[in-house]
Amino acid sequence: MPGTASTVISRRRRVAAKAVAASLSVMVLAACSSGSGGTSSSSAGGNGASGDLKIGAIYPQTGSLALLGPAAIAGAKLATADINAAKPTFKTSLTVKDSGDTTTDIASSSAKSLLASGTSAILAPESSAVVKTVFSQITNAKVPFITPAATDPGLTNPNKSNGMFFRTVPSDLLQGQALAQKIVSDGKKNVAILYMNEAYGTGLNNQIVNTLKANNVKVGADVSFTPNSTNFNAEVGKVLAAKPDALVVISFDEIKSISAALQQNKFDFKNFYGTDGNNGILGKGDPDITGAQFSTPGVNPASGLKDKLNTENGKPLNSFSYAAESYDATILIALAAAEGKSTAPQTIADNLIKVSDGGTKCTTFKACYDLIQKGTDIDYDGQSGPIAWNKAGDVTKASISFYKTVGPNNKTDWVSQQTSSL
Repeated sequence: MPGTASTVISRRRRVAAKAVAASLSVMVLAACSSGSGGTSSSSAGGNGASGDLKIGAIYPQTGSLALLGPAAIAGAKLATADINAAKPTFKTSLTVKDSGDTTTDIASSSAKSLLASGTSAILAPESSAVVKTVFSQITNAKVPFITPAATDPGLTNPNKSNGMFFRTVPSDLLQGQALAQKIVSDGKKNVAILYMNEAYGTGLNNQIVNTLKANNVKVGADVSFTPNSTNFNAEVGKVLAAKPDALVVISFDEIKSISAALQQNKFDFKNFYGTDGNNGILGKGDPDITGAQFSTPGVNPASGLKDKLNTENGKPLNSFSYAAESYDATILIALAAAEGKSTAPQTIADNLIKVSDGGTKCTTFKACYDLIQKGTDIDYDGQSGPIAWNKAGDVTKASISFYKTVGPNNKTDWVSQQTSSL
């Protein structure tokens, strides 16, 4: 039965007080959902992350690795389009900045700009040496960063990165081992190596030398050079003096000058082995290196993906190196945001390993996202192959592809691949 007038008024006051408290609670939750740098996190009781997922990319547009930039940029752009096409609860944007090379401070300026803009995660430079120039800068900002191409084993240090550094490419522990094993299987007995004296070159060289020696193959010459050099007459003279039946060159676009010097010495390029940093660099007008072989981490992208990447790039790409790895890195960032129901950097970092291993396998953002919305634990296997990160942010299993120059104009064709594990 109804109460007295005073009782009714008292009840109304209590109801009003609860409404105000509820309103204040919602306001507090909304305030707490704002991530660092202005990114939004999930709202209380929501089905997913809300707001903007801002992804930054620091990829080479100038410098010694500029020829590798277009493929990685196309991969990230294509992934961003695929993410938004699935219509998740958040909007993904991509901002691409130049990384330059180690002769400039471009990468640091690019990282500073992206961090100041409230970026949720960063696609890190393709060069190991350039990654090192921005490593502390990004780590100290507590923003996760993933490189699709930096392979120096020295980057593996989970304590130093505070769980913020990842890569979708295997370290040179795998590529160096695979290339050396290919040389052994080709029956080579006396190998010379010409490598760049920086993180990428020394890391690969050490692994190749160790694997060759473990297989009783002689390393007749092991010669280093300064990055960005243009005259290699002395270095080429040293490696050829060893009369090798195989020559390994670890370089970036220095291969243009190196191949010219080798051509002058009538070197048979059927005995040439290159690495990912110089695969696809030579083209029309450069020395003809028909028969040369190259190792590159990752799978040969499917023809359908290549077509999409070419379209995204606006013209055919000269090389597809690291396009798939860049695509997958972008997708994984978005999946981590979906899994954690937040676009905040720390939440993304906390969920990257979770979405890459140990659940129901899925191979597209939409398929994986739909599973996450149902509460299913996922395991994303992407365009670059299975990506199962360990605690250090390294992939524990990866494919290494081999390419051969077949001409004309130094065109390279995929030949084979092998799977290696840490």
